[in-house]
Amino acid sequence: MSLADIILERFKDFMREQPEPYKFLQVFYAQEKERFLNSKISDYMKRNKSKEEASILARQGFVSAMGRALEKIIELLLKDFCIKNNVKMTNDKILRAKCINGELDRVKRALLVHFGGYSVLPDIILYQTNKDNVKILAILSVKNSFRERFTETPYWKLKLLQSPITSHIRVFMITPDNDDEISFKDKPKRLGSSWSMN
Repeated sequence: MSLADIILERFKDFMREQPEPYKFLQVFYAQEKERFLNSKISDYMKRNKSKEEASILARQGFVSAMGRALEKIIELLLKDFCIKNNVKMTNDKILRAKCINGELDRVKRALLVHFGGYSVLPDIILYQTNKDNVKILAILSVKNSFRERFTETPYWKLKLLQSPITSHIRVFMITPDNDDEISFKDKPKRLGSSWSMN
């Protein structure tokens, strides 16, 4: 089981304790960060790393692990919505697999963006199917912090606007705003944020 999967399992436990867990993502994030850093810093120091080096390595590891875990958490939170509304969900990891079915291949071809020598896919995709047709409804760009890759969300919307086939697709950035980059002083701090670019 990957670290992201372990974090997801702990979030499932957290969900049972919170009636609206999406409002408390930042609380969960802080708990996981403390747990992860305490464990990893100790591990690195046992391997003769200085406290400063151990702290840097642990923080880098946390950002990576929590990034994937956050995507899985968002997928879990959206699962019931998708079922109720006949919406399907996939992600970039699934679409990058060597063997995918025809439906997922159509989703991939509808969204794959070439950037220099790289091919880029969004984090999470919401779509519907009708016989052999696939209609992409929205893409979700999930980030640990706004600062992390804030240009990615508007980039997706600009790329999608270039074609009448994809211009209808809604684009959302989802972040717990852990660095307080998009919270406003005049308003109470929101524990999770979602921005739409439509």
